[in-house]
Amino acid sequence: MVTLVAGGAEADPLADSGRDAAAEPGSTPVADQQPRASSFGQRVVEPRVAAELAVLAAMSSNLPAEPTIAVDATAYTSHEDLVDDVLAAVQLRARTAAAHRDLLARGDQLASVWPRQLALIERRIEERLAVTESSLPLQLVRDRLHLNRDEERILWTLIAHDIDPVAREWIRNVGTEDTADPTTDTLRRIVYGRTSSHSAWLDLCEDGGLRRLALMVRTGAAELPEHRQTWKASRRVLALAHGMLTLDSTLSAVASLGAVVCAPSHLQVAGDAVRHATRAIDRCGLVIALGRPGSGRRSLLASIAGTRGLDVLEVHGTAFGRDPESALLQVRAIARECQLLQLVPLVRDLDRLAEAGDLLGLLEAELPGLVLATSSQPIARRWKRPPTWVDLAAISAVQRRELWRRALPNIGDRESDRLATMYPIAPAMIAATGAAAVEQSTGSPIEPQHIETALRSVLDDRIANIATPLRTTQEWSSLILPEDQFESLTELKARISERTRVYETWGFGNKLGKGLGVCALFSGPPGTGKSMAASLIAKELHTAIYQVDLSKITSKWIGETEKNLAALFDAAEAGQAILLFDEADALFGKRTDVKSSNDRHANQEINYLLQRMESFSGVCILTTNHEIAMDEAFRRRLALHVRFPLPEVAERRRLWESMIPEDAPTAGKLGLDKLADQFEMSGGYIRNAVLRAAFLAAHENGPINSERLIRAALREYEAMGKVIASR
Repeated sequence: MVTLVAGGAEADPLADSGRDAAAEPGSTPVADQQPRASSFGQRVVEPRVAAELAVLAAMSSNLPAEPTIAVDATAYTSHEDLVDDVLAAVQLRARTAAAHRDLLARGDQLASVWPRQLALIERRIEERLAVTESSLPLQLVRDRLHLNRDEERILWTLIAHDIDPVAREWIRNVGTEDTADPTTDTLRRIVYGRTSSHSAWLDLCEDGGLRRLALMVRTGAAELPEHRQTWKASRRVLALAHGMLTLDSTLSAVASLGAVVCAPSHLQVAGDAVRHATRAIDRCGLVIALGRPGSGRRSLLASIAGTRGLDVLEVHGTAFGRDPESALLQVRAIARECQLLQLVPLVRDLDRLAEAGDLLGLLEAELPGLVLATSSQPIARRWKRPPTWVDLAAISAVQRRELWRRALPNIGDRESDRLATMYPIAPAMIAATGAAAVEQSTGSPIEPQHIETALRSVLDDRIANIATPLRTTQEWSSLILPEDQFESLTELKARISERTRVYETWGFGNKLGKGLGVCALFSGPPGTGKSMAASLIAKELHTAIYQVDLSKITSKWIGETEKNLAALFDAAEAGQAILLFDEADALFGKRTDVKSSNDRHANQEINYLLQRMESFSGVCILTTNHEIAMDEAFRRRLALHVRFPLPEVAERRRLWESMIPEDAPTAGKLGLDKLADQFEMSGGYIRNAVLRAAFLAAHENGPINSERLIRAALREYEAMGKVIASR
């Protein structure tokens, strides 16, 4: 701590001056006085006023013009050393302000005098900071957040009030309100005295730097008059006062420090995206990388920023608060952290913000300078800061092959070619799948099952909360359908497996432009094998399939359904997983005339689905029992429509036979021809009937026979709401 010497001996600047000055008889020396808490402004003025008058007189005129300073202007060796000096300055300033308050009651001219020692202490802090090589947290707050001297003193006062009991008592002694925290009036008295009321208003108003950047926070009721508002230093400021120069922990849900994955020259991106992004970043504007999730948008921007010596703060666009006030606080805190820690904001999923009110306007207004962002689609709006768009097209099969080689260094050219063709997934997904496969192999050679299992595990982490992974042990022989339906399913398999050849090698992708995904509709009565066919296709193609849980997708909150659908489609697209929407008419139903706000929001959800499916490059299978309920616009976007009819007698006979396992105990003729003829049931109901017969047999400790199968079929028929005519 800085210690001043008056007359060659060390002294407390305020207490020693009081002892040297002449005090009225009977008064108590200031050094022996304790700060007295005020009671709504009522305070005993005598006999201490005379002593304080003498103190200020001594400070203003009796001290040498250039008092000796006991400690040379040496660099600060620790942050604690700086804090000690700051606390000393605040204590002296608060004690002087307390004297001012009492002297003002007498109309004394010394009520506006500040002691020379205070200026010397504050000047000495600046001198020591000037020769300190490493930047200390409190110094960075002032310099990087561009606080003026008075704003810095306000912050010092609030910090001292929180961490120093002595300063806290003197600060409370200045106030005219019986409050735990300093009021606006108290801060004005301590920092500005009786002058600069205009400056005080500018520094303490809502648009001032301290409040806008949440360095000081209100603790009292907002409806109180401005001079009675109470304040405290924010937790972020207190953490800095204790030397913690890390990212604000309150932003953990919405932002995190980014990492550079690799140099720009090692990125696998299409075209001249690297050159275009580099030029845009050098111009220090708003730069938006456009492409599919996982296509390398974030890696591209972060790696180029890294070559310019810039670290990025990744901001998750989907994590902002719902209400405008909380979103504004989050955006301003992000701006503050970027200034303080010298980071560049990288806003992920910027297009999601466009769907949630005017958050884009907040970002434009509050984040100056270079701002990086990623988006899955162009954003149509009137930009105040026109962005530079960097388009990341889908990478080629050759680039995917190179990424698989990097992810799995020990595989050969043939295997990398096979993986690039078999798994046309996004670059980020390739890296994550490769890492998971290496971990699962535990040092042994990588096998195909390692890749398949690793990809499933990566996808599970991303969408398992809104969709259920499907596994099937059934074979194609268990699916009984007419020949025409099997031909349609074969065509669907070809559309999925041969996309790389047709769209990339043969160039159809450039001709079509969009709508390169595969969307198929399976319609028909319940139990005809729609979901089973989808699972068998995924099994044959070694592709993950997820059954979408509509209860977890839909939400009563405006915009939440679209948000969940976006996360689902993005993850499935990046991992080229198949999405299965059972009972799709509940989500893809016809739009209705708008008669209420509910109708309008429901139509908005359908419109979003239509737009997203048109740009979707993955595989989506819809099943429905009510084909007529589907919106006509969805039908136009279908690559294939397969109708699953009820089985005929011969097909029902095969279904009954295929449902009974070889290991199941049977007795006599099972009467499958009679069952197929009498009971007009789909495969799903036949499966239920066979299972009922098996449990009846197990319970009665007997085999599966004709009598038990007929009993089970009759019960299943009744459950279907049907009766069989007597013959």
